Amino acid sequence: MKRDEFLARLQEEILVLDGAMGTLLQSRGLLPPDQLPEALNLHHPEVIEKIHQEYVASGANIIIANTFGANRLRLTEYHLHDRLEEVNRQGVLLARRAAGRSSLVAGCIGPTGKFLKPIGELEFDHALQIFKEQITFLLQEEPDLLVIETMSDIREIKAALIACRELTSLPVIANMTFAEDGRTVTGTDPLTALTVCQALGADAVGANCSTGPSDLIEVMRIMASATDLPLSVEPNAGMPELVEEKVVYRLTPGQMEEYAEKFALMGVNIIGGCCGSTPAHTRRISEMVKRLKPIKREPRSVLRLSSRTRTVEIDRSLPLRTIGERINPSGRPRLTAALKSRQYNLVREEALKQMNAGANILDLNVGAEGVDEKKALTEAVKVVQQAVPLPLSLDTIDAEALECALKEVEGKCLINSVTGEEEKLQRILPLAKRYGAAIVGLTIDEKGIPEKAEDRLRIAEKIIKSAADFGISRDDVLIDCLTLSAATNPEGSLETLRALRLVKEKLGARTILGISNISYGLPARSVLNATFLSMALAAGLELPIINPYDPSIKQALDAANLLMDRDRGGVQFIQTYGVKLEEAPPAELPIPEKKPIGEEMYHAVLTGNRESIEGLVEEALQSGIAPLEITNRYLIAAVQEVGQLFEAKRYFLPQVLLSAETMRLAFQKIKAALSKKESLPQKGTIVFATVKGDIHDIGKNIVSTLLESSGYRVIDLGKDVEREKIIAAARESRADIIALSALMTTTMLEMPRVIEAAHKSHCHSLIIVGGAVITSDYAEKIKADGYAKDAIQAVKLVERLIKKRTKPNSV
Repeated sequence: MKRDEFLARLQEEILVLDGAMGTLLQSRGLLPPDQLPEALNLHHPEVIEKIHQEYVASGANIIIANTFGANRLRLTEYHLHDRLEEVNRQGVLLARRAAGRSSLVAGCIGPTGKFLKPIGELEFDHALQIFKEQITFLLQEEPDLLVIETMSDIREIKAALIACRELTSLPVIANMTFAEDGRTVTGTDPLTALTVCQALGADAVGANCSTGPSDLIEVMRIMASATDLPLSVEPNAGMPELVEEKVVYRLTPGQMEEYAEKFALMGVNIIGGCCGSTPAHTRRISEMVKRLKPIKREPRSVLRLSSRTRTVEIDRSLPLRTIGERINPSGRPRLTAALKSRQYNLVREEALKQMNAGANILDLNVGAEGVDEKKALTEAVKVVQQAVPLPLSLDTIDAEALECALKEVEGKCLINSVTGEEEKLQRILPLAKRYGAAIVGLTIDEKGIPEKAEDRLRIAEKIIKSAADFGISRDDVLIDCLTLSAATNPEGSLETLRALRLVKEKLGARTILGISNISYGLPARSVLNATFLSMALAAGLELPIINPYDPSIKQALDAANLLMDRDRGGVQFIQTYGVKLEEAPPAELPIPEKKPIGEEMYHAVLTGNRESIEGLVEEALQSGIAPLEITNRYLIAAVQEVGQLFEAKRYFLPQVLLSAETMRLAFQKIKAALSKKESLPQKGTIVFATVKGDIHDIGKNIVSTLLESSGYRVIDLGKDVEREKIIAAARESRADIIALSALMTTTMLEMPRVIEAAHKSHCHSLIIVGGAVITSDYAEKIKADGYAKDAIQAVKLVERLIKKRTKPNSV
């Protein structure tokens, strides 16, 4: 099916996706606990085809092939990797046979089961290859479209979308899964998910699975208010519950219909069901949407850039946004020396200080003599993303370095820059399109920087047209009319301002400009910069690149927001200037004063500064601070604050794991320094396992990491673990706690069996449970001693339970 045909159909009707496959198989007793649903494509194809037929008969317009988990990594866990092609092709074939001419068929792409770096160990290129391999086999049976589902890692869905767009022009629906707080487990919010997926060429974006339709109402409202792109939703039929040894979902078909109507009335174009839904749910959705026509959405057109957890919007109707320019080695010997020696602490410091000074986006420029730009830019991207939640601007003319860095970008970044030179347009624009980036267009061509504004306008027009030829939206192109130093060309500033006006008036393009160049080589730089900034804003500048430490720049921006009606009612201006101004940071980052070593270690763990922590611990030990004091007074205390920041939604999973890794490195250093008679105290022993039949261990691994970094001994038994092995390990180690994890409804039933077996064997370890499908009600029903919904809560639960224990461990 052609993309324009699919989009045209969505303008005329609301399409209905089918419902659950795995939970339906389970409820009918057709799926053994230790078997992958996709295996039935081979072993019992008639079962899969019959379920597809039921969904067709219930009114589903799109039948999703049973290939959700049919990628190499997941199939390997079930020893089916040698049948990868067969599983995928058969999945589409069965859906096609059931659909006939009544319904469209979608090849389904689910997550790999592994987090990408920095959260997990999977490399971006490896994930890309895994998705391309699966998609290649899906396409051989000619599906009508592709559906990407249940993604929780923004980098993983980026890899999946890039793979789709490199292999096919079929329509692609991209859905992420969101928790109760409206974010994915890795911290991505709905607007960021939309921004990234739309930039990468998704034809529809939305949400599936999650906790149920009620929590997805706000997720879809946010998306609907921000785009005219088709939207898709596939909620679970509530959360699973245990009733008489069976897993049930409480949401009735009638209730699902009520929610589906709410989604349709807010402008959602594609509605279906996920876990726990049945053909009966699909029938009610189908009957409802026949009464409705798609709602036309007309959101304002804005430029969006994003990190993993935050999106910045740029538009003349909004307060001015700025790009911080200070991560640039030009004229900065300290930063240049650090980059040459591959030390990124100064980059991290600059990122944090610029964010605290008010920068909304950070420019990364590592180009200097003697610096390996390819490696340095890639590392700088990693370090800055781990330090701050701001979108990035990648400032390089090296296409190879640019592509390596783009692979590491977690959100949607800005490429700074491309020129009007044909050779550079052909090198940079394909990268921007492939990786979903916006671009800065410098008004330079093969002849250099034109003197006249009209010639800069001509180049700007060429860049915008060339970008459009590559499928890059006008909203994602920022034109830079170039600032030249007034020291050498005083009249040049007027020509730059005239070019700005022309670009705005003639092309209606978005504009960007580096402000500090105007004062290069002149005294009173702050005064000149602030004055030129005000003039440029009046001429139509939208996104200034500035020194965020300069108080005059901040004052000019605050005043402009007020006078240009971007600060409605002057609220921000009055809050800032209605009291005495505080002394602003200096224009140049000073050499920081030496802090007490304890404070340095604390801050290193808090910010995840892996590069410095071992040296700081060594310095502390050499200064005579005892290992236990280092551990308890500084390291553990820092980890506890990380937990508080996570619960306050100021930190997300990537930052938590980075701090835990920093803590691990500190512990290693301390252990190496202890004498043979000394050891770090263990706060308790936890035996951890994913239960029998479940091969998912991402959540378990995250919790294990945090427990170890908090001073607990963790015996990790891995995944798919027999209950007898779990109990034996607990008895042998005299464990305080057994922690059980399950991700699937088919395996959550193993948890009460482990608990019962532990009680019968007189194992006195407390038992706690967790996982995506587990709830506090379920934990209470199976008589677990505790439940945690995330890793931070798990650490707190363990600490609380161990403190409450009054009797010693026994076997």
